[in-house]
Amino acid sequence: MLVRLGEYLMRSKWNVLHLVLLGLMALSPALADDDGVGPYAAALIDAPELAQLGEYDVGYRVISFTDPERPDLAAIAAGRGPNIPRTLDLHVWYPARIEAGQAMEVSYTGRLPFPPGRVPEGAPTTFEFQGRAAADAAPESGGKYPLVVVSHGYGNWPTFLSYLTENLASKGYVVASIDHQDMVVSDAGAAALSFGSVLMNRTKDQRFAIDQLVALVGTDDPLGRIIDAESIGLIGYSMGGYGVMASAGAGFDPAGPLFAQLPKPLLGNILEGTAQAPHPNLKAVVAIAPWGGRAPSRAWTAQAIASIKTPLFFIAGDADDVSGFDAGIEWLFETASSADRHMLVYQNARHNVGGNPPPPIAAEYFALQDWFDEPVWRKDRIAAINQHFVTAFLDQQLKGESDKASYMDVSPVIAQEGVWPQRRGGNQDAAYSDGDEGGNAYWKGFQRRFALGLEMRRMPAVANRD
Repeated sequence: MLVRLGEYLMRSKWNVLHLVLLGLMALSPALADDDGVGPYAAALIDAPELAQLGEYDVGYRVISFTDPERPDLAAIAAGRGPNIPRTLDLHVWYPARIEAGQAMEVSYTGRLPFPPGRVPEGAPTTFEFQGRAAADAAPESGGKYPLVVVSHGYGNWPTFLSYLTENLASKGYVVASIDHQDMVVSDAGAAALSFGSVLMNRTKDQRFAIDQLVALVGTDDPLGRIIDAESIGLIGYSMGGYGVMASAGAGFDPAGPLFAQLPKPLLGNILEGTAQAPHPNLKAVVAIAPWGGRAPSRAWTAQAIASIKTPLFFIAGDADDVSGFDAGIEWLFETASSADRHMLVYQNARHNVGGNPPPPIAAEYFALQDWFDEPVWRKDRIAAINQHFVTAFLDQQLKGESDKASYMDVSPVIAQEGVWPQRRGGNQDAAYSDGDEGGNAYWKGFQRRFALGLEMRRMPAVANRD
C-alpha cells in the first residue's frame, strides 16, 4: 500500500516532493527588527484599516496534549502499530495582562526548508525570528474570547503564521496554532509515509486540538478561564486548509486516488459516509490556498463539499501552482453550495499567500526564496490584507459584529474597478474608504489607489439565494 501511494505521488504532476519543495511559502516582513527578522504582527502605514493591532497586549505559551491511541503509518511500517500515542504541542497567543517590566518580546525558531539531501555546505537548517508577545504572561481577566485554531502547511511549523496569530490575539481572540510535526522527507519511501500521515492526521489533529482546548473551560487552567467555547474558528493554510475543509464536515472520498490506497480501519471517522460531524460551535472557517481540490489528487466528492454549512472564507492566488486555482480552490469555493462564503483572490499570486516572510538568509539561496516568497506581490502587503479581511470575517462570525460585513461585502468584485474621486492636483492622504466615497464604490477600509490587484467573490448558501 505504501509503495503504491509513493509511486502514485511520484508519478503525479503534484507529487509529494513537489509539494515539499513548493508548499513551504510565506510573506515578506510587515515590521522588522534591526536584523530584518520580525515581528510581523504590526502592519505598515499602507495597510488596510482592520490590519492594525488591537487594544490588547499579547501573551504566549506552549501547551501539550497527548492522544493515547492514534493510527500511525510509520509505526506500522516499523512493526509497532497500528496505534501509538500522538503528542501535539499547541502554541497559544491570547489577550494578556503585562506586568511592570515585562516586555512583549519572544523568539521563535523556524526551519530552512532546503530540498531533501541538498543542504548547502555550511548553511544553517533553522533560523530565529522575533515575535510580539510576552511568554507565559497572565491572561487578561474579566472576559472570554473566541477560540481560533490554526493549522499550518505541510512541513511548516506552528509559528509560521505569527503575523496573523499575534495580530488576532491583540484583537481579543485566543489563538492556538498546532505543531503537526510532519515527518522530514529523506527519500521516496519516507515521502510516502510522511504524506500519508498528513492525509490521515490533519483534520484529526485539528479536531483533537479543539476538543482539548474546550475541555480546559471550567478548570483551573488560566486559559480555560478566558476561552469562549461557544465561538470557535479554524484557519488552515495549504495542507492545513485541506484539513479544515474536512473539519467543517466534508468527509474524504474513500474511492478517490488518495484514500483508496490507505487502510480503511486506520481512517476512522474522516471518510465520507462515516465522517464525524463538525464541532457544534465551529462558526467560521478560513481556508488559505487549501490543497486537495484539484484532480487527479482531489480528496472529496462534490457532494461532500456541498455538505459544509459553516461560513467559509477562502484566500487564494489565481496563479497557484501547488493547490491549483481554477480546478482546485475555485472548485471548492463554487461547490460548497450549502455555506455562505467569500473568496479573496490575489491576481497573479501563486501559493505563497499564507505564512510569514522569508528570513534574510533566503536571499542567498534561490531554493529558499522560491519556497518563501511571491514573484509579483509585496509580502508585507499580503500579510496586511490577510489581517484586515480575516479580522472582518472572524469579528462578524465569532463576535457577532454585523457591521464588519461591509468590509467583506465589498463592491465592485474587481478592486481596481472601484472609483474614489479626488480633485485634480490633490495630495493623497491616509484616509480609509467608507465604501461609498462620493457615491462611487471603493473597497471599504482601503486607502485611495491601494485597492489594486484583488478580487472579492461572494456566494450565499443555496437556501439563502433570492
